[in-house]
Amino acid sequence: MDNKTKLLHRLLALFVVLALLCGVSAAGLYSLQIINGEQYRLQAERHLTSTSVVSAARGEILDRYGRPLVTNESVYSIRFDYAYWDFDNQNDILLQLVQLVISAGVDVPTALPITQQEPYTFTCSADDTVYTTLTSFIGEKNGTSSGQDKLGLKSKYGVSEAKELDAPSVLAVLKSYYNISDSYTPSNARWILEQRYRMSTLGFSRTNPFIFVEDVPMDLIAEIKERSSLFKGVNIETSTVRKYETDCAAQILGRTGIIYKEDWDKYKDKGYSMTDIVGKSGLEMSMEEYLRGKKGSRMVDTDVTGEVTGTMEATAPQPGDNVITTLDIELQKVAEESLARVISQISGARGGAAVVVKVDTGEVLAAANYPTYSQATFLEDSAAINDNPLEPTRNRAFQMAYPPGSTFKPMIALAGLEEGVITPNTIMVCNHYYTRFSSRTFTCLGWHGTEDLTKAIQKSCNIYFYETGYMLGGATIEKWSKLFGFGQKTGIEVGEIAGSAAGPTYRAQMLENNPLLNQWQPGDVVQAAIGQSDNTITPLQLAVYAATLANGGTRYQPTLIKSVKSYDYSRTVMENEPKVAQKLDINPDNLQTVVNAMQSVADEGGTAAATFANYPIPIAIKTGTAEHMGGKDFDGNDNDHSVIIAFAPADDPEIAVAVVGECAGHGSATAPVARDIFDAYFQGEGEMESVPAEYILQK
Repeated sequence: MDNKTKLLHRLLALFVVLALLCGVSAAGLYSLQIINGEQYRLQAERHLTSTSVVSAARGEILDRYGRPLVTNESVYSIRFDYAYWDFDNQNDILLQLVQLVISAGVDVPTALPITQQEPYTFTCSADDTVYTTLTSFIGEKNGTSSGQDKLGLKSKYGVSEAKELDAPSVLAVLKSYYNISDSYTPSNARWILEQRYRMSTLGFSRTNPFIFVEDVPMDLIAEIKERSSLFKGVNIETSTVRKYETDCAAQILGRTGIIYKEDWDKYKDKGYSMTDIVGKSGLEMSMEEYLRGKKGSRMVDTDVTGEVTGTMEATAPQPGDNVITTLDIELQKVAEESLARVISQISGARGGAAVVVKVDTGEVLAAANYPTYSQATFLEDSAAINDNPLEPTRNRAFQMAYPPGSTFKPMIALAGLEEGVITPNTIMVCNHYYTRFSSRTFTCLGWHGTEDLTKAIQKSCNIYFYETGYMLGGATIEKWSKLFGFGQKTGIEVGEIAGSAAGPTYRAQMLENNPLLNQWQPGDVVQAAIGQSDNTITPLQLAVYAATLANGGTRYQPTLIKSVKSYDYSRTVMENEPKVAQKLDINPDNLQTVVNAMQSVADEGGTAAATFANYPIPIAIKTGTAEHMGGKDFDGNDNDHSVIIAFAPADDPEIAVAVVGECAGHGSATAPVARDIFDAYFQGEGEMESVPAEYILQK
């Protein structure tokens, strides 16, 4: 057989094979599309894959030695999954779940801004709240989101008319919108309405499950599982909630909560869901980017009946990073207990704060407030907390500013020495009255006679500093106030206020807002020099000021953060280094003169001698008795603020302390708080509780 014939046979065989393959393929397609096409089409329509998020635990918050402050606790939650939620019977299901949960002793969350009992009224005062309530979830009926105004609310009620609707009318509109039958009792209808409203406003969808109730007991879980055929789409989820390991530092640590609707814009582009828990205040809020975990995802396959045919975790959640603070929780505890004890024993005193700062880094070791509250029992105590006129939730240490009184005098003394208007040996005579101005006479608290700078600070003589301030002038006092950080925010990681630094520039700013105020006058200069006039300073700023005097003139930016560790503590995500906010170019001899004078305040004859005489560690201190606007304590008496700044050891400073007692009277009244803090710091040095070795950091 020649080659041509062989080639022809091979081509013929190849053609036959191709024909057979085409025939098989055609038969398969015929079977898929013609014979079984309808069956496969129905199966495809009945098959649904949905993806939902899996929440991640937040990172922990610890003190500087690794002692836990805020951790997480695993709890069981009731979750609704959109893919197999029974929309046709959801009102009945919701009511039965509410009744089960209440009978188990668990609180059911509510969200409507309307009182629970008749007569119904709105619980918020914003004019547009009613209209927002009526229209925010229009088009979300039965889990859909067509964007249409199904009830015609937008056409039926214009904005102005909607705002005038009373609470009962709003409830009636919502009841109609959610198809809540009149067969339900008013109380049951309200419970259904509350949960439907929560589901709508929290964005219940295929990608966003709804957490109905958190932290439910095991017996309730068992009962729900027994009725699984009735409660389709109702599942049990293991989640985490914040656990507070300490009752201290409540205002500093802060709280978490669900995202408010008005805050959604700042979260929606950062990967958050509307049901996510975020930091609301304190470190929980400021360190949110580290503390928040990375959510995972879960894929669920279901058929047309809603039965699950397959589940797979596509991405595992990753917990958030852990924040190591600069706080020493044991020192914080001492500061809070001492502050509470001292302030509560002073008749008429309203509250107070104490701040402890490391002089060589600006790290905040403690920031105590009085009164305070417990984060662990905040919800149970919320009514009493909100009704307390002393405002326990307010962070007085960072967010309230007080006249510094005579604690301002060391700065004026240093400014006078640096500007050359006085020397350490400048002598003045205090006869109680300052008579430089014919129109007004200013006074001192004592009759100190002939005195130099050291005695003037020791005795806290106003006359000496009236005259020093007059020679400096208002603009120069204002300049030095700025150098020490007064009238400006410190840069601390949690919320703070700037306070104010008295002077002609600040008075001009005040006049822009209130033209009825007096222009800056020479009398204001001498008042500013003793820490009065327009001076208002936060306890944190006072502690930083004391630390700046202690360390030779370096003003550090205070911080509450030491580092951030990964969720498993295997690596350092962020290490916080000391930041210098201002380096004062001052003569060391002048500064030492001021420090020596502050030491004399603790000696016999000084204003703090009753507390610090013969103290085993050298203390540099200045007391202040600060007048304040209003001037009345809770007993209706005139009572000044008590203010303290101090640092120790005076010859080799480690920590600086500031204490303020609202309406606590003389500056020395709160000196025992400073002493308790020094006692705890120096006597307890190196005696840490046993903590895991990997947590321990340098002091």
